[in-house]
Order: sequence, then structure tokens, then C-alpha cells
Amino acid sequence: MRAFSGASLAKIVCAGVVFFAAQASAQTDGVPADAVPDFSGYWQRSANAEGRMFHPPVSGPGPVMRADDAGAYSIGDHTNPILQPHTAAAVKAFGDSGRAGFVELPAWALCWPSGVPLVLNMAEPLQFLQTPGGVTMFYQRDQQVRRIHMNQEHPENLAPSWYGYSVGHYEGGDTLVIDTRGHNDRAVMDRFGTPRSESLRIIERYTIAPDRQSLNVEFTIEDPQTFTTPWSATLTYWRFTGPVFERICAENNKNPDGGFFAIPIDEEPDF
Repeated sequence: MRAFSGASLAKIVCAGVVFFAAQASAQTDGVPADAVPDFSGYWQRSANAEGRMFHPPVSGPGPVMRADDAGAYSIGDHTNPILQPHTAAAVKAFGDSGRAGFVELPAWALCWPSGVPLVLNMAEPLQFLQTPGGVTMFYQRDQQVRRIHMNQEHPENLAPSWYGYSVGHYEGGDTLVIDTRGHNDRAVMDRFGTPRSESLRIIERYTIAPDRQSLNVEFTIEDPQTFTTPWSATLTYWRFTGPVFERICAENNKNPDGGFFAIPIDEEPDF
């Protein structure tokens, strides 16, 4: 057996105290702060269109909500003070079209990717695949996918994309935190036609209930080119038991008049 001097033994004991103190400080009520919550199974927003809206926070600036005189859920309140003047004008124009009986078809209705946070506003089920290095989020809507890189930093000079670049970590044994940057400006924020810019940053917090029957989401938006201030919203996913279907939006393209685009046919040989 190896013998230790008094000084060496003191260093070992001291190091052990520091280690266990650090471990204790990283725990909440006995649960390691980075413990991995189980998000397995399927989750879905409310089947009711009103229930799928973003909900305002308890305090502070909140999302664009449905206008008081709206006859359709696509007409938003363009007077919300979070909106930059050009953003308010876009929301107003989108709502005016709805009031006139003509709803502008946004990107997602024409089978383009929904992007974040709009995809949180969709009705179709969501599934999580959790691995040590990442989380993959699968949406039934047109089989769209998000990839969350765990415990990493954002790369520099991100190329803008529909879903941006997401990094994440776990907190408190029940929460997944996702920080997404590098968005493009082709998607909208919500069902009211609110635009977004490439400066968008969104931080989402997914917290599972103790009974694992609901998943609460809080998110905060920063986009100084679009909004006058950061703002927050909440929403809830509920446990979904299926079945989950394959949904291919590209086979159901609709034009603004309610008809269908013809399916393209290549009449020339490839070679």
C-alpha cells in the first residue's frame, strides 16, 4: 500500500471536499442540475386553433395576439408596442387581407419550412430523440427536423437557415434549454404574418411536468431589427398517444384561389 505524507494527505482531503462541494452546488433538491429528463413519447399542442396561440408571460412584453375585432385567427393586433414600425405595417397588411376575405398564404402553407418559433404554433405531434451529444426534434408536419447540439458553443459566422443553429443543455433534472441563432428572414414568427430578421435569437425552455403528461415551454425572442424590445411567451404541449401519420405537404400545394398547382412532370430525359 502506498504511504502518503501528512501534507499529501491533506491535499487529497482538501481536493475531495472541493469536489463534493462542487457536486452539491450543482444539485437542486438532491437532483443534479444537468440530469437528463425523459422527453420520450409524443407531444402535441391543443387541437383548437385558439389554444395553439402563443400566450403572454405573467409580466413583461408579450407576443402579438389576436386583434379584438378579428373574425379569423390570422388577424393580429398590429398596435402591440413590441413591433417596429415596418413590422407593425406587415402585421396590419396581413390582417387587412384577412378582413377582406383573402388570407395571404405564408411560407408554411406552401410547404416551406416553418422555422422557429412558428413551428411551436403548429398542431401536429412532436417527438424527441435524446442522445448524449444531441437532441433531435421530429415534427409530423412535413417531417421537419431540428437538431440541438448539446453543451457546445455557437459557431462563428453562421450561414442563415430556416431553423438556425441550436445549442442546448439540461437544467434541474426537468428542463431542456435551447439557444438558437443564425435564422434566415424567410419565415414568419406566428400566424399573424409577423416577420423576422437574420438577427433573431430565441431561447426556449422545455420543462416536463412531474406526471409526464404535459410539457411547458417558455421562450424569449430577441430581434432588434424587427422588435422594439425582447419579449416572451408561453405554450403547452400535452401527452399524445397517437397514431402519428406521415404528412407530405408537398403533395397538397394550394394556390391562393383555393385550387391546386399541377404536379410538375419532367418530359425531357435526364441523359
